[in-house]
Amino acid sequence: MFKLKKSQIPNILTIIRMILAIVVCVFLFVPFGNIIYHIKTDFRLSFLLAGILFAIASITDFLDGYLARKYNWVSDFGKLWDPIADKVLTNSVIIIFAIQGLVPGFVPVVFIARDTIVDATRMIASSKNIIIPANIFGKLKTMTMMISLVVVFFVLNSVDSTDLLYYWILQNGLVLISLLLSVMSGFIYVYKYIKLKK
Repeated sequence: MFKLKKSQIPNILTIIRMILAIVVCVFLFVPFGNIIYHIKTDFRLSFLLAGILFAIASITDFLDGYLARKYNWVSDFGKLWDPIADKVLTNSVIIIFAIQGLVPGFVPVVFIARDTIVDATRMIASSKNIIIPANIFGKLKTMTMMISLVVVFFVLNSVDSTDLLYYWILQNGLVLISLLLSVMSGFIYVYKYIKLKK
């Protein structure tokens, strides 16, 4: 009989996050349920459920990292799949939001380009036995990105779109901040590799 070890909890949370990411994407792409009538805007039940599941998935990201650091429950599986789960969750949702016109179209392009460059740099560094420590901007980027997407899911639906400035700030402000942090963390990561290589 399979016996769960406490040290496996972060890995299980990572797997749950991957599964939730897929479910969230399905809910966003295949709308279902009656329209929920809000005071100012209306949205479908599937969009609301997708937002709730996305928020839960974001919490698992915080929890598995916290548990792994506090109790040293670090594993090779977690090192590989935790960042992948984060990217699948956030990048897939932001791509769908761009398709639906909820965020600017260039945003997912920049995020994916940055991730590709960083991942390629990480692979090259690994082949040369160079370890590049993570920087604080990368962690801030992930946190602000998840918060900004939660805002798009929930807060945006309670804002009057005729108040254009307030609407734009809520819709794009945090997303652009996370984009800036993402680019900064990418530059820092590549710079550290070049510096360590020399």
